[in-house]
Amino acid sequence: MNDSYPSSEAIDQFLSRAYGKLSHRDYTLLDRAVRTLIANTGRPGEFFPWSPKSGIMPSTIGFHGMWNWDCAFAAVGAAYFDPALAQEQIEIFLDLQKDSGLFPDVMRVDGTLVDDFGKPPVLAWAAWRIYQTCKDKNFLRRAFLAFVKNEQFWRRERGGDRDNLFHYASAATDPKERYTGAYYESGWDNSVRWDNGIENLWPVDLNCFMLMTYQSLIKMAKELGEDAAGFESREQELHCQIENTFWCDQEQCYFDYDFQDRKFVTALTPASFMPLFVGTASAERAQAMARQAERLSPGWPSVSYDNPEFDPVGYWRGRTWYNIAYFALKGLKDYHCDEIAERGKELLLEWGRKSPDYFYENYHPVSGLPVGCPQFSWTASFVMEFLLNWDAPSDAAPSLGSPSASSR
Repeated sequence: MNDSYPSSEAIDQFLSRAYGKLSHRDYTLLDRAVRTLIANTGRPGEFFPWSPKSGIMPSTIGFHGMWNWDCAFAAVGAAYFDPALAQEQIEIFLDLQKDSGLFPDVMRVDGTLVDDFGKPPVLAWAAWRIYQTCKDKNFLRRAFLAFVKNEQFWRRERGGDRDNLFHYASAATDPKERYTGAYYESGWDNSVRWDNGIENLWPVDLNCFMLMTYQSLIKMAKELGEDAAGFESREQELHCQIENTFWCDQEQCYFDYDFQDRKFVTALTPASFMPLFVGTASAERAQAMARQAERLSPGWPSVSYDNPEFDPVGYWRGRTWYNIAYFALKGLKDYHCDEIAERGKELLLEWGRKSPDYFYENYHPVSGLPVGCPQFSWTASFVMEFLLNWDAPSDAAPSLGSPSASSR
């Protein structure tokens, strides 16, 4: 059945390229991160609904299935040591794409498909990162066509055609299930950001993820000799909309915007820093965000420490998640706000070192103790990003030299 599990030799070759380039303590983290992704990958002979492709689950200990944005993040990590395995993570969701263009939320190991809603649109960004390592034009063409269809879905079903801005939603008919589905599509589940509703909001990070999608589509189109003009036009329009819509002059901060009540949702979270990661912010606004960042320092919780709803053990109401923290800190780093960015990076890596058994789903933002599910894939992937991609441009290819297009 499944013969695509990475070999120990391929892993050792990758780690040997890192040896001596990282401190011993960072090399140890890298080794653990790689082996976390492998531990969550189906072994040869195991059958799953996505077989014969090898899927990297969020955690074989607690999450039995393939989740949409988890898959993208796991693929970014896997691209460092096995681009073909990384490619399969994207292809699993290309296989699952609906006629509408939607990429489903999750395919569970029992074959259940959750497809009333999706997840934040990061698959195209991940696919471009992978292509930079594998240079597989067949993969790129198939991915490009699927992401064109998905971009059309977001414009048609999530507000882009109407507003040139995007929101989360669900196709469920029951009102309660529809609202719950929109929360799940955001990936932020029970966040403080959604306490007054979600379908009435333009989330700042969603619109930045869509900008990343356009940036990826432009690169894919040019690589394939396709017309990129339409994507360039929409990318430029969204770039302007992000700066014109989400910047609050009064608070000197980026926030989600409630288009129904015409007001900002003034909960400061790592999402507020996404305009720095995608590069739309001016230098002046980036400096203002660096000052705001002190409210999230040192542990980069999922809502600022001073928010009245902050709960250090609340799922998305205070716990520290490495994916959103990375985007925020890397954005600050890219704008040369080095002191606060380095402080956050080093603390999160130190928390990973303090739990040598596993990388966890999330961490207590005060004590740094693990709180969520153990052996978590995207935490491992973003540990790799902190270690290997910290000084590179945000859309750069994996470093440490290029592994072969297939290590199998």
